[in-house]
Amino acid sequence: MNWHHPYCEAPSRALLTLGTLAEQEGHKVKVLHLDIDKVDMAAEVKEFKADIVGLTVNTFQVRSARQVTKQIREVSRDIRIVVGGPHAVVWDGEADKVVIGEGDNQWLEYLGSSRRINSLDELPMVDYDLINPVRFSGVFPIGGIPSMMMMSSRGCGFGCIFCNTPLFWGRRVRYRDPVLVVDEVAYLNKRFGVAEVFFQDDTFNLNHGWANGIFEEIIRRRLNNKMVFKLACRVNEKLVTEPFLEMARRAGVWNIFYGVESGSQRLLDHMKKGITVPEIKRAFSLTHRYGMQTQASFIVGMPGENLESLQETQSLIYDLMPEHMGWVYACPFPHTEFDKEVTARGHKRDFDYADYRYGLVICRTDELDYDLLESFPGYQVRNSVMVGGR
Repeated sequence: MNWHHPYCEAPSRALLTLGTLAEQEGHKVKVLHLDIDKVDMAAEVKEFKADIVGLTVNTFQVRSARQVTKQIREVSRDIRIVVGGPHAVVWDGEADKVVIGEGDNQWLEYLGSSRRINSLDELPMVDYDLINPVRFSGVFPIGGIPSMMMMSSRGCGFGCIFCNTPLFWGRRVRYRDPVLVVDEVAYLNKRFGVAEVFFQDDTFNLNHGWANGIFEEIIRRRLNNKMVFKLACRVNEKLVTEPFLEMARRAGVWNIFYGVESGSQRLLDHMKKGITVPEIKRAFSLTHRYGMQTQASFIVGMPGENLESLQETQSLIYDLMPEHMGWVYACPFPHTEFDKEVTARGHKRDFDYADYRYGLVICRTDELDYDLLESFPGYQVRNSVMVGGR
């Protein structure tokens, strides 16, 4: 990471998937998560006799990724380096191949395989023995230990200006068969004793037929008697329905994460969130009515932010009463619409990507300069647990 990070919440699904595919192609594979695998990278590469090293890099991992690729080059220039992940669109470090977007088929091609993945159902169940799930802390808040994260769909049909998901997964949403999804859940429970799964799909409640298929399969196998679940959802009225919430509760869902971002309708519209403040209030009220906890996220410093909008967000938080919440300063990830806007307006500080981190004020707004944003005391909560922050 770009800062000291002594724990790792969940394994990289990308590395697990690509590692499993490489195993199936006859390669010996080792997966390292450098937050918790405290190793000498040069010694590790030598001992393993690696011929290919693949890294997945987001913007908050640039500093360590540059260091790792430099260390690999110092061991041997014959070791091939493949870099992917959301930050690959502007990767400027060492690499023999840079993979932009989904990497399954590009990885197979690079390994010399003629095999191609045409749907998520053709992906193998990942080899969790490559990482041992019990080593990971889980994503807060945690309802059961060990806790594991899964993504069972790819893509997002919405266009929030700050999000780099469309750059990586695209806007066409694809789904994995519910039976295969729950096969993996059941395996995690039986093999490793996993007691909670967080479905961190970009919008788990976008396709109710698919989501209900997962809920029904969980209930049919009685996994809801052994495990609990968390979801990441949107607040849109058409997506947060009473039948959906009822099925989620029956399947053992105890917590739903909603990306709220702001209490100002003006800011939400500028962000292209595609939601309204009344929809936000309705989603939280209904979720609580069905006996599930809520988690809300907020962004401070998006274009148009001012003292009035900060107060609107604070008032909304008091109305929502989420059990868990967190906020972050707006971060202009490369190639996003937000990044292009603040750059064009001269509202973005000249930081190297290796310095990007949580708590850093990277951009300002028309009415709030850098000093004012840095002095923001944070949103106040009532009967809630603060997550993250600066």
